[in-house]
Amino acid sequence: MNSPCCSRFMPSADAAERRLSVSRTDDKYFTTSFQYSPIDQARNIANKRRVVAIQQALTEQSIESLLEVAREVYAADVALNVTHPINELSGAAAGLSALWLPLRKALPDMERRDFFVAGGRYRDGDMVACMGEYVGTFVNDWLDIPATRGVVQLRYCEAHKLRNDKIATSYIFLDALDLMRQAGYWPIAPSLGKEMAWLPPRTLDGLVLSPQDEDRSRRTIETILRMHAALGYYSGQPPTRSVLDEMEQAEHWHRNFMWYGPAGIGTTRGLKGFEDYHQIPFLVAFPDRAGSEQGHFIRIGDGYFAVTGGWGYLRATHTGGGLFGVPATGKRIKMRVMDFYRCDDETIVENWVPIDVPHILLQMGVDVFGRMRHQFRQHGAASAGEWLVG
Repeated sequence: MNSPCCSRFMPSADAAERRLSVSRTDDKYFTTSFQYSPIDQARNIANKRRVVAIQQALTEQSIESLLEVAREVYAADVALNVTHPINELSGAAAGLSALWLPLRKALPDMERRDFFVAGGRYRDGDMVACMGEYVGTFVNDWLDIPATRGVVQLRYCEAHKLRNDKIATSYIFLDALDLMRQAGYWPIAPSLGKEMAWLPPRTLDGLVLSPQDEDRSRRTIETILRMHAALGYYSGQPPTRSVLDEMEQAEHWHRNFMWYGPAGIGTTRGLKGFEDYHQIPFLVAFPDRAGSEQGHFIRIGDGYFAVTGGWGYLRATHTGGGLFGVPATGKRIKMRVMDFYRCDDETIVENWVPIDVPHILLQMGVDVFGRMRHQFRQHGAASAGEWLVG
């Protein structure tokens, strides 16, 4: 692991005292109740290898064998929570019908590339989280996104809870909006950040398949939760420089950190880029954003890597306009979000952030899939290959 940058923003005495005095009342992101749960490293590695094997089988085994594969890898009562418009599914059959069969038919030569696999225990359950991309030829429409007959990449970010070596619960983020972009359709305002392929960890060690030091894993997730707690210092006022500084984010992030956002937000670099292209627009749109009693579905540290995630855990009122090109609606919003982190000894260096942007927009009154279908109908049903050759 690379050594930490020698130039650090050190917390002031007042900041340190403030962190110690955070109470349950003003702990907006419910960090004070977290207790790190150690996991036997042999079991953790076995869990991660098991999930990698399961996802590879679902991706690359023949379509004809998928029902048998699903019965082998999923618990009978498996709950699959997938980004909009697939949403919540119950049982392996529903997972095949709504998720795997349509995706496999859309990308018949699909391959899976894991950039990040980490595991741990949370809420008395064994968890494994994965992040990477599917790559393949987009042969058939998927979610009514028109097939291009060319190569595409589809981001995935996942968390899986295991029971008796089978997946009992999954949270699966698929960046369909980015696939729309690759197909030539963009149903919202231009992204403020850079729309680009996500990079794997700079250290190229995101597949954590060797034993990790328990103390290191604990300190990594605690680094993340200290940052989350500091986000809660936000006063709700317009995000001027002094108001932003109240959140003390410079103390928690590497000076050149990479923040990989979903389609509709884009990627940023460093604190200024993060503030300009993501944090400020979100604070303007959702000044009362905070966690809820529902809590995260995952909070794990695994060596220098960590993962958190909430399925409706973050909530806010949409009282400011501009984000995604949408005026303020006054609507109460629930957010589906995950965060994949790489840290050094002191700070957060990289952060990959799947957000269910289409689901947020739907709650704001914007159906991006409806817009896409309307735009597609206006241009007819010809594939890219058909209109290119006349």
